[in-house]
Amino acid sequence: MSMDQNAAGHRDHTREHARDHARRGRRLVRALAAAVTVLTLGACGLRAETPPPVEPSPDAVEQVRARTVADSLALSAAASAAAVLPDGAAEPVAPVLADVTGFSDQHADQLGGVYVSGLPAPTGSPTATATTTASVAEVLDRLAEATRTARTDADAVTDGPLARLVASVATSRGELATRLALATGAEVPVLVPDETTAEPDPTPSPSTSAAEGDSLSTAEVGVLALVHDEAGYGFEVIAAKLSGDQRAAARSAAAAHRSRSEDWAADAGIDGSAQDPRRASYTLPAGLDDPAVATALGRTLETAVADAYANAVAQAPAGARSPLVEGLRRATVDAAVWGATPVPFPGLPERAQQPTG
Repeated sequence: MSMDQNAAGHRDHTREHARDHARRGRRLVRALAAAVTVLTLGACGLRAETPPPVEPSPDAVEQVRARTVADSLALSAAASAAAVLPDGAAEPVAPVLADVTGFSDQHADQLGGVYVSGLPAPTGSPTATATTTASVAEVLDRLAEATRTARTDADAVTDGPLARLVASVATSRGELATRLALATGAEVPVLVPDETTAEPDPTPSPSTSAAEGDSLSTAEVGVLALVHDEAGYGFEVIAAKLSGDQRAAARSAAAAHRSRSEDWAADAGIDGSAQDPRRASYTLPAGLDDPAVATALGRTLETAVADAYANAVAQAPAGARSPLVEGLRRATVDAAVWGATPVPFPGLPERAQQPTG
Protein backbone atom coordinates (compact mmCIF):
# COMPACT_ATOMS: atom_id res chain seq x y z
CA MET A 1 0.00 0.00 0.00
CA SER A 2 1.31 3.44 -0.97
CA MET A 3 1.77 6.32 1.40
CA ASP A 4 -1.07 8.15 -0.34
CA GLN A 5 -3.40 5.25 0.32
CA ASN A 6 -2.31 5.09 3.96
CA ALA A 7 -2.92 8.79 4.38
CA ALA A 8 -6.36 8.54 2.79
CA GLY A 9 -7.32 5.65 5.07
CA HIS A 10 -6.14 7.54 8.10
CA ARG A 11 -8.19 10.56 7.09
CA ASP A 12 -11.30 8.39 6.63
CA HIS A 13 -10.81 6.80 10.06
CA THR A 14 -10.34 10.19 11.64
CA ARG A 15 -13.52 11.53 10.05
CA GLU A 16 -15.52 8.48 11.22
CA HIS A 17 -14.15 8.84 14.73
CA ALA A 18 -15.10 12.49 14.72
CA ARG A 19 -18.60 11.67 13.57
CA ASP A 20 -18.93 9.10 16.36
CA HIS A 21 -17.68 11.62 18.87
CA ALA A 22 -20.10 14.22 17.56
CA ARG A 23 -22.99 11.79 17.80
CA ARG A 24 -22.03 10.93 21.37
CA GLY A 25 -21.75 14.64 22.14
CA ARG A 26 -25.18 15.36 20.76
CA ARG A 27 -26.66 12.52 22.81
CA LEU A 28 -24.94 13.85 25.93
CA VAL A 29 -26.25 17.35 25.27
CA ARG A 30 -29.78 16.03 24.83
CA ALA A 31 -29.51 14.04 28.06
CA LEU A 32 -28.18 17.04 29.96
CA ALA A 33 -30.95 19.22 28.56
CA ALA A 34 -33.57 16.72 29.68
CA ALA A 35 -32.06 16.56 33.15
CA VAL A 36 -32.00 20.33 33.43
CA THR A 37 -35.65 20.47 32.36
CA VAL A 38 -36.69 17.96 35.05
CA LEU A 39 -34.72 19.79 37.72
CA THR A 40 -36.18 23.12 36.66
CA LEU A 41 -39.72 21.79 36.80
CA GLY A 42 -39.01 20.26 40.20
CA ALA A 43 -37.65 23.53 41.52
CA CYS A 44 -40.80 25.27 40.34
CA GLY A 45 -42.98 22.74 42.15
CA LEU A 46 -44.56 21.47 38.92
CA ARG A 47 -45.80 17.90 39.01
CA ALA A 48 -48.05 17.52 36.06
CA GLU A 49 -48.37 13.79 36.65
CA THR A 50 -49.30 14.04 40.40
CA PRO A 51 -52.73 15.41 41.41
CA PRO A 52 -52.92 17.64 44.48
CA PRO A 53 -53.78 15.91 47.80
CA VAL A 54 -57.44 15.73 48.70
CA GLU A 55 -59.33 15.30 51.95
CA PRO A 56 -59.70 11.59 52.81
CA SER A 57 -63.25 10.27 52.79
CA PRO A 58 -64.32 9.36 56.34
CA ASP A 59 -65.43 5.77 56.89
CA ALA A 60 -68.52 4.83 58.88
CA VAL A 61 -66.65 4.76 62.19
CA GLU A 62 -65.16 8.22 61.64
CA GLN A 63 -68.56 9.56 60.66
CA VAL A 64 -69.98 8.45 64.02
CA ARG A 65 -67.06 9.94 65.92
CA ALA A 66 -67.22 13.22 64.01
CA ARG A 67 -70.99 13.47 64.36
CA THR A 68 -70.82 12.94 68.13
CA VAL A 69 -68.10 15.59 68.39
CA ALA A 70 -70.08 18.06 66.29
CA ASP A 71 -73.23 17.53 68.35
CA SER A 72 -71.24 17.99 71.57
CA LEU A 73 -69.76 21.28 70.40
CA ALA A 74 -73.16 22.50 69.22
CA LEU A 75 -74.70 21.67 72.59
CA SER A 76 -71.91 23.48 74.42
CA ALA A 77 -72.37 26.60 72.30
CA ALA A 78 -76.16 26.53 72.64
CA ALA A 79 -76.07 26.13 76.41
CA SER A 80 -73.48 28.89 76.79
CA ALA A 81 -75.66 31.26 74.78
CA ALA A 82 -78.81 30.33 76.69
CA ALA A 83 -77.07 30.83 80.03
CA VAL A 84 -76.91 34.60 79.52
CA LEU A 85 -80.65 34.90 78.91
CA PRO A 86 -82.93 35.76 81.84
CA ASP A 87 -84.50 32.29 82.03
CA GLY A 88 -81.12 30.61 81.62
CA ALA A 89 -79.31 32.62 84.27
CA ALA A 90 -81.85 31.88 87.01
CA GLU A 91 -81.90 29.01 89.48
CA PRO A 92 -82.36 26.08 89.11
CA VAL A 93 -81.70 26.25 85.36
CA ALA A 94 -78.26 27.89 85.42
CA PRO A 95 -76.39 24.97 87.07
CA VAL A 96 -77.84 22.51 84.56
CA LEU A 97 -76.83 24.68 81.61
CA ALA A 98 -73.34 24.94 83.09
CA ASP A 99 -73.17 21.14 83.17
CA VAL A 100 -74.43 20.92 79.58
CA THR A 101 -71.57 23.19 78.52
CA GLY A 102 -68.90 21.54 80.66
CA PHE A 103 -69.93 17.94 80.01
CA SER A 104 -70.29 18.53 76.26
CA ASP A 105 -66.82 20.06 76.08
CA GLN A 106 -65.43 16.99 77.83
CA HIS A 107 -67.33 14.71 75.45
CA ALA A 108 -65.82 16.42 72.42
CA ASP A 109 -62.35 16.31 73.94
CA GLN A 110 -62.47 12.61 74.86
CA LEU A 111 -63.77 11.78 71.39
CA GLY A 112 -60.68 13.37 69.85
CA GLY A 113 -62.09 16.75 68.85
CA VAL A 114 -62.59 18.04 65.33
CA TYR A 115 -60.47 16.31 62.70
CA VAL A 116 -58.05 18.67 60.95
CA SER A 117 -56.24 17.25 57.92
CA GLY A 118 -53.83 20.16 57.51
CA LEU A 119 -54.74 20.47 53.83
CA PRO A 120 -55.68 23.90 52.49
CA ALA A 121 -59.39 24.49 52.14
CA PRO A 122 -60.65 24.49 48.54
CA THR A 123 -61.20 27.89 46.98
CA GLY A 124 -64.73 29.05 47.55
CA SER A 125 -65.33 26.76 50.55
CA PRO A 126 -68.08 28.12 52.83
CA THR A 127 -66.94 29.58 56.11
CA ALA A 128 -68.53 28.03 59.17
CA THR A 129 -70.53 30.44 61.26
CA ALA A 130 -71.35 29.96 64.91
CA THR A 131 -75.00 29.35 65.73
CA THR A 132 -76.61 30.47 68.96
CA THR A 133 -79.79 29.42 70.66
CA ALA A 134 -82.66 31.74 71.45
CA SER A 135 -84.06 29.89 74.44
CA VAL A 136 -83.51 27.23 77.05
CA ALA A 137 -86.28 25.25 75.37
CA GLU A 138 -84.14 24.96 72.26
CA VAL A 139 -81.27 23.56 74.33
CA LEU A 140 -83.67 20.92 75.66
CA ASP A 141 -84.78 20.01 72.14
CA ARG A 142 -81.18 19.75 70.96
CA LEU A 143 -80.25 17.59 73.94
CA ALA A 144 -83.08 15.19 73.17
CA GLU A 145 -82.21 14.95 69.49
CA ALA A 146 -78.50 14.46 70.20
CA THR A 147 -79.33 11.77 72.78
CA ARG A 148 -81.40 9.81 70.27
CA THR A 149 -78.69 10.14 67.63
CA ALA A 150 -75.95 8.94 69.97
CA ARG A 151 -78.01 5.96 71.12
CA THR A 152 -78.58 4.93 67.52
CA ASP A 153 -74.89 5.34 66.69
CA ALA A 154 -73.79 3.40 69.78
CA ASP A 155 -75.84 0.44 68.62
CA ALA A 156 -74.78 0.61 64.97
CA VAL A 157 -71.08 1.53 64.91
CA THR A 158 -68.73 -1.40 64.29
CA ASP A 159 -66.01 -0.20 66.66
CA GLY A 160 -66.72 -1.60 70.14
CA PRO A 161 -64.69 0.85 72.26
CA LEU A 162 -66.19 3.80 70.37
CA ALA A 163 -69.67 2.33 70.88
CA ARG A 164 -69.01 2.20 74.63
CA LEU A 165 -67.91 5.85 74.69
CA VAL A 166 -70.82 7.04 72.55
CA ALA A 167 -73.27 5.06 74.72
CA SER A 168 -71.89 6.85 77.77
CA VAL A 169 -72.24 10.20 76.02
CA ALA A 170 -75.83 9.35 75.10
CA THR A 171 -76.57 8.43 78.71
CA SER A 172 -75.05 11.68 79.95
CA ARG A 173 -77.06 13.72 77.45
CA GLY A 174 -80.26 11.95 78.46
CA GLU A 175 -79.59 12.68 82.11
CA LEU A 176 -78.90 16.35 81.30
CA ALA A 177 -82.12 16.56 79.28
CA THR A 178 -84.13 15.12 82.16
CA ARG A 179 -82.54 17.52 84.64
CA LEU A 180 -83.15 20.51 82.36
CA ALA A 181 -86.78 19.55 81.81
CA LEU A 182 -87.35 19.24 85.55
CA ALA A 183 -85.58 22.56 86.19
CA THR A 184 -87.77 24.39 83.69
CA GLY A 185 -91.01 22.57 84.43
CA ALA A 186 -91.14 21.20 80.89
CA GLU A 187 -92.13 17.70 79.89
CA VAL A 188 -89.21 15.30 79.61
CA PRO A 189 -88.70 14.78 75.86
CA VAL A 190 -88.45 11.42 74.13
CA LEU A 191 -84.86 10.27 74.58
CA VAL A 192 -84.86 6.91 72.80
CA PRO A 193 -84.90 6.18 69.06
CA ASP A 194 -88.14 5.01 67.50
CA GLU A 195 -87.03 1.39 67.32
CA THR A 196 -86.52 1.06 71.10
CA THR A 197 -89.09 1.07 73.86
CA ALA A 198 -89.86 4.32 75.65
CA GLU A 199 -91.45 2.83 78.77
CA PRO A 200 -90.36 4.39 82.09
CA ASP A 201 -88.58 1.22 83.27
CA PRO A 202 -87.96 -0.88 80.16
CA THR A 203 -86.56 -4.08 81.65
CA PRO A 204 -85.41 -6.30 78.76
CA SER A 205 -87.80 -9.17 78.22
CA PRO A 206 -86.47 -12.74 78.35
CA SER A 207 -86.57 -12.94 74.56
CA THR A 208 -84.64 -9.68 74.22
CA SER A 209 -82.09 -10.76 76.79
CA ALA A 210 -81.75 -14.10 75.02
CA ALA A 211 -80.84 -12.33 71.81
CA GLU A 212 -78.20 -10.39 73.70
CA GLY A 213 -76.98 -13.56 75.37
CA ASP A 214 -76.43 -15.06 71.94
CA SER A 215 -74.25 -12.09 70.96
CA LEU A 216 -72.11 -12.18 74.12
CA SER A 217 -69.91 -14.97 75.41
CA THR A 218 -71.00 -17.04 78.40
CA ALA A 219 -68.43 -15.29 80.57
CA GLU A 220 -69.63 -11.85 79.45
CA VAL A 221 -73.25 -12.71 80.21
CA GLY A 222 -72.09 -14.15 83.52
CA VAL A 223 -70.70 -10.76 84.49
CA LEU A 224 -74.14 -9.17 84.05
CA ALA A 225 -75.84 -11.96 85.99
CA LEU A 226 -73.28 -11.60 88.77
CA VAL A 227 -73.41 -7.81 89.10
CA HIS A 228 -77.21 -7.85 89.27
CA ASP A 229 -77.16 -10.67 91.83
CA GLU A 230 -74.68 -8.81 94.01
CA ALA A 231 -76.80 -5.66 93.76
CA GLY A 232 -79.90 -7.66 94.70
CA TYR A 233 -78.17 -9.08 97.76
CA GLY A 234 -76.83 -5.67 98.76
CA PHE A 235 -80.21 -3.97 98.51
CA GLU A 236 -81.82 -6.71 100.58
CA VAL A 237 -79.38 -5.89 103.36
CA ILE A 238 -79.90 -2.15 102.84
CA ALA A 239 -83.66 -2.63 103.14
CA ALA A 240 -83.14 -4.31 106.49
CA LYS A 241 -81.13 -1.32 107.73
CA LEU A 242 -83.38 1.50 106.52
CA SER A 243 -86.99 2.43 107.15
CA GLY A 244 -89.94 4.10 105.51
CA ASP A 245 -89.71 5.09 101.86
CA GLN A 246 -86.02 4.21 101.69
CA ARG A 247 -86.73 0.68 102.85
CA ALA A 248 -89.46 0.34 100.21
CA ALA A 249 -87.12 1.67 97.53
CA ALA A 250 -84.37 -0.76 98.56
CA ARG A 251 -86.78 -3.71 98.51
CA SER A 252 -87.98 -2.74 95.04
CA ALA A 253 -84.41 -2.39 93.80
CA ALA A 254 -83.45 -5.76 95.29
CA ALA A 255 -86.34 -7.54 93.57
CA ALA A 256 -85.57 -5.89 90.22
CA HIS A 257 -81.90 -6.84 90.34
CA ARG A 258 -82.61 -10.43 91.39
CA SER A 259 -85.05 -10.76 88.49
CA ARG A 260 -82.60 -9.38 85.95
CA SER A 261 -79.87 -11.62 87.27
CA GLU A 262 -82.11 -14.66 86.79
CA ASP A 263 -83.00 -13.54 83.27
CA TRP A 264 -79.37 -13.20 82.21
CA ALA A 265 -78.31 -16.49 83.79
CA ALA A 266 -81.24 -18.42 82.34
CA ASP A 267 -80.88 -16.92 78.88
CA ALA A 268 -77.20 -17.86 78.79
CA GLY A 269 -77.94 -21.37 80.03
CA ILE A 270 -75.72 -21.06 83.10
CA ASP A 271 -78.38 -20.94 85.82
CA GLY A 272 -77.34 -23.39 88.53
CA SER A 273 -74.46 -24.78 86.46
CA ALA A 274 -70.75 -24.84 87.19
CA GLN A 275 -70.45 -21.74 84.97
CA ASP A 276 -72.88 -19.75 87.11
CA PRO A 277 -70.71 -17.12 88.88
CA ARG A 278 -73.34 -16.08 91.40
CA ARG A 279 -72.81 -16.70 95.10
CA ALA A 280 -74.98 -17.13 98.16
CA SER A 281 -73.61 -13.99 99.80
CA TYR A 282 -71.27 -11.10 99.10
CA THR A 283 -68.91 -8.98 101.17
CA LEU A 284 -70.45 -5.66 102.15
CA PRO A 285 -68.90 -2.65 103.90
CA ALA A 286 -69.12 -2.23 107.64
CA GLY A 287 -71.30 0.40 109.29
CA LEU A 288 -74.51 -0.23 107.35
CA ASP A 289 -76.56 0.66 110.43
CA ASP A 290 -75.66 4.25 109.52
CA PRO A 291 -78.19 5.40 106.90
CA ALA A 292 -75.48 7.43 105.16
CA VAL A 293 -73.34 4.31 104.72
CA ALA A 294 -76.34 2.30 103.54
CA THR A 295 -77.34 4.85 100.91
CA ALA A 296 -73.72 5.15 99.78
CA LEU A 297 -73.71 1.39 99.22
CA GLY A 298 -76.83 1.79 97.09
CA ARG A 299 -74.98 4.27 94.89
CA THR A 300 -71.99 1.95 94.65
CA LEU A 301 -74.11 -1.04 93.66
CA GLU A 302 -75.96 0.82 90.91
CA THR A 303 -72.75 2.37 89.61
CA ALA A 304 -71.21 -1.11 89.36
CA VAL A 305 -74.19 -2.24 87.30
CA ALA A 306 -73.76 0.76 84.99
CA ASP A 307 -70.07 -0.05 84.54
CA ALA A 308 -70.90 -3.66 83.64
CA TYR A 309 -73.41 -2.63 80.99
CA ALA A 310 -70.99 -0.13 79.47
CA ASN A 311 -68.38 -2.88 79.18
CA ALA A 312 -70.95 -5.19 77.60
CA VAL A 313 -71.70 -2.53 74.98
CA ALA A 314 -68.06 -2.69 73.86
CA GLN A 315 -68.15 -6.49 73.71
CA ALA A 316 -71.43 -6.91 71.84
CA PRO A 317 -71.55 -6.73 68.02
CA ALA A 318 -73.12 -3.85 66.15
CA GLY A 319 -76.89 -4.04 65.99
CA ALA A 320 -77.19 -6.02 69.24
CA ARG A 321 -76.44 -3.32 71.80
CA SER A 322 -79.72 -1.46 72.35
CA PRO A 323 -80.76 -3.38 75.52
CA LEU A 324 -77.24 -2.93 76.89
CA VAL A 325 -77.31 0.82 76.24
CA GLU A 326 -80.69 0.89 77.96
CA GLY A 327 -79.24 -1.05 80.89
CA LEU A 328 -76.53 1.60 81.22
CA ARG A 329 -79.14 4.35 81.20
CA ARG A 330 -81.36 2.63 83.74
CA ALA A 331 -78.51 1.94 86.18
CA THR A 332 -77.37 5.56 85.89
CA VAL A 333 -80.87 6.79 86.72
CA ASP A 334 -81.11 4.36 89.63
CA ALA A 335 -77.74 5.50 90.99
CA ALA A 336 -79.03 9.08 90.96
CA VAL A 337 -82.02 7.96 93.06
CA TRP A 338 -79.51 6.93 95.73
CA GLY A 339 -77.69 10.25 95.53
CA ALA A 340 -75.09 9.72 92.80
CA THR A 341 -73.76 12.99 91.38
CA PRO A 342 -74.14 13.41 87.60
CA VAL A 343 -70.88 12.81 85.74
CA PRO A 344 -69.90 13.36 82.10
CA PHE A 345 -69.18 9.67 81.43
CA PRO A 346 -71.60 7.28 83.17
CA GLY A 347 -70.32 3.72 83.19
CA LEU A 348 -66.75 4.75 82.37
CA PRO A 349 -64.85 4.96 85.67
CA GLU A 350 -61.54 5.52 83.89
CA ARG A 351 -62.92 8.81 82.53
CA ALA A 352 -64.49 9.97 85.78
CA GLN A 353 -64.57 13.75 86.10
CA GLN A 354 -66.20 16.08 88.55
CA PRO A 355 -69.05 18.30 87.34
CA THR A 356 -67.92 21.64 85.97
CA GLY A 357 -70.88 23.71 87.08
